[in-house]
Amino acid sequence: MPVPVYAQTRAVQAFAVPSGRLSDALIALSEQAGISIAIGDPRLDALPTRGVRGRYEVSEALRRVLEGSGYGFVFVNARTVRLVKQAPVRPRRSGAASSPPLRSPSRPTPPLEGSGPDIVVTATKQRLGLLSYPASISVVQPERSELARAGGEGTGFILGKLPQLSSTNLGPGRNKVFIRGIADSSFNGSSQATISQYLGETRLIYSAPDPDLALYDVAQVEVLEGPQGTLYGAGTLGGIIRIVPNAPDPKAWRVNLSGGLRATQDGAPGGDAVATVNLPLVEGQLALRAVVYQSIEGGYIDDAERGLKDINRNKTSGFRAALRWQPDQAWTVDLSALSQDIGSRDGQYTLRGEPDLIRRSAIAQPFDNDYRLTDVTLRRDWGGLQFLSSTGYADHSIDSTFDATRSGAGSPAEFTEEIKVRLLSHETRLSGEWGGSGTWLGGVSLVHNDDRVARRLGTPGAPDLLTSLSNTTLDLAAFGEAGVPVMRDLVLTVGGRLSYVRQTSQFTGQMASEDYEPARTQRRFLPSAALSWTARPGLLVYGRFQQGYRPGGLQVSGSSNSQSAERFGADRISTLEGGLRFGMDEGSRLSGSIAASLAQWRDVQADLVGLDGLPYIANIGSGRVRNLAFSLAWHPRDFLSFEAAGFLNSSDLSKPAPDFADATDRDLPNIADEGWRLAGKYDRQMGWARLTVDAAVRYVGHSKLAIRAPFALGQGRYYDVSTGARLGFGKWGMSLDLDNVLNTRANTFAFGNPFTVADGLQQTPMRPRSIRIGIDASF
Repeated sequence: MPVPVYAQTRAVQAFAVPSGRLSDALIALSEQAGISIAIGDPRLDALPTRGVRGRYEVSEALRRVLEGSGYGFVFVNARTVRLVKQAPVRPRRSGAASSPPLRSPSRPTPPLEGSGPDIVVTATKQRLGLLSYPASISVVQPERSELARAGGEGTGFILGKLPQLSSTNLGPGRNKVFIRGIADSSFNGSSQATISQYLGETRLIYSAPDPDLALYDVAQVEVLEGPQGTLYGAGTLGGIIRIVPNAPDPKAWRVNLSGGLRATQDGAPGGDAVATVNLPLVEGQLALRAVVYQSIEGGYIDDAERGLKDINRNKTSGFRAALRWQPDQAWTVDLSALSQDIGSRDGQYTLRGEPDLIRRSAIAQPFDNDYRLTDVTLRRDWGGLQFLSSTGYADHSIDSTFDATRSGAGSPAEFTEEIKVRLLSHETRLSGEWGGSGTWLGGVSLVHNDDRVARRLGTPGAPDLLTSLSNTTLDLAAFGEAGVPVMRDLVLTVGGRLSYVRQTSQFTGQMASEDYEPARTQRRFLPSAALSWTARPGLLVYGRFQQGYRPGGLQVSGSSNSQSAERFGADRISTLEGGLRFGMDEGSRLSGSIAASLAQWRDVQADLVGLDGLPYIANIGSGRVRNLAFSLAWHPRDFLSFEAAGFLNSSDLSKPAPDFADATDRDLPNIADEGWRLAGKYDRQMGWARLTVDAAVRYVGHSKLAIRAPFALGQGRYYDVSTGARLGFGKWGMSLDLDNVLNTRANTFAFGNPFTVADGLQQTPMRPRSIRIGIDASF
């Protein structure tokens, strides 16, 4: 039966309609509200709107979007709206206050990461925004031109925006990412990552390094600081990163093009190009959106032993395509596919004692990261009840080569590692509202991860098989969370997740005895609780308790004649957090957040390397991580903004495992003790062109590569300064960007080759000063 008009217009729900062209905003609002709006008037394309973000009745959201346009609206029935041209408003008499001007439709201003007007965060799984989510969260909403200027950068783009994120620096497609100081090891291995990464609703990784997807055609990136055990399960000790791509639009044709050339001081040139198309196939119901890209980073490191220059060239190429079908206002079906290949000709480390940007190695050390993903997502919106079911399948190949030549050896040696990962993930959930301001969520999930690792060591080109292992994990879970209004402006949120995990690990291509099955099962319940208080409009105060874990690893050793399985204790982390966000009310020019947390981490599981250079797993002990973080945004004028963010971090391995009692440095690895970022932006229409000028400086404090000698090597303590400008001429623009303005040679990461890292000579410098000239266009 049809819903009465008054019920339709008075239902409160979350909206995230960006500023820009009024016609585009009305399309977005109609999709989010589940209503039909007739927008045939061509004059709507030329009118600007501020959009609307936050929780409103449908009628109030419509009023805010149409404000100042000269249009009103009438509900024809419960799901159909007709726009009405209003009579011109007489100008106010002299002395009356005037409304602030609307922003240009071609240049919406995004909110500050983690603050600003309310932003709906899809990673909360309940349409919650910054005004109501009781935990540390950051949201980056880059403009299309900003991503074009980044030249195909992936996770590095997010790291440059959010100081709380850090990573190793082996090279594109081979790094480990950490959030809020939760870092287990600087070395790659088969252990599950401490964070989880998502593209839309689909999980990207389980036990693999960061795939480093190029951030083209992305609506926003959300970072939920961890642990996030209740909503996301195992492997979210530090939190999650969710990339939200732009969805296909069934009502508008669009083509976006951009490209650039980059010159690197003391290095080889590079470039990038991308094309994005949005193609309506069935008006209002079916659309295809696709992006294809390629980027080349010129090398800047020379190899004196082999007589080669600029050896560390990186090439990234890929495409992403999404098909959206909306048979009616309630159902949405999304089908997408992704492919990306990263190829590095050689490692990007140098050696102390050699001239600037030079090292010596006997053989090349290439790397390849090939990632494939397909997924399907079904959504159904009943107004107060939302259904979502998502299934994804990823195929991930990671091939590494290292120079294993020993000092004084007569002939070179090669170590290769081939990793094949197949990840199947599924989640079905229901969410809704109750009691006016209460929320609830319930669902089930399945993750099946299979990775096969083959390691070889010996003569270059034909190394001998060292080991070949297969690791399989099945993770089944049921989860739920509810927000209960305790009193006015005070909400208690409680939740839990019940998980069953089965792991197996064995040699591949070899027969094992019938009574030998290297497998283990684990069951775990993860609770969470939070209390949030809206002290006044735009000010949220919260406290939160959350738990997370990683299943204990299983390491098989021996040979075909004698196999043994060593089991490791599961990581368990419990975190207490308190914080506040302010300035989120409409019209506020100063906004920000501050949060403090204490994490107790038991049985830390780490991927390590031995003195022989070969990888292994170990429980290194239990520790604590203390963190204090802040962010501020100030908009003194509509065209001028400033940002500041930073953190202090303190960690220690308070109870080392017996094998690590001699640890020389008990700070957890690869986490700086402090870090901060300052940024400014000038963005103004100047007659026939729009000028954008921005600059940022980031400081990364001191950290250690590992906790004990000879791997406890220092790194960090450097500044990264960047600046750039763009001149826009309506549908196209030109840009100029300068990175590493100070031409810093600081050691960002004290590791590049496991077979010689113990010598303490390896260092990874920043890319030297580079300049990019770019052009972008939209049709």
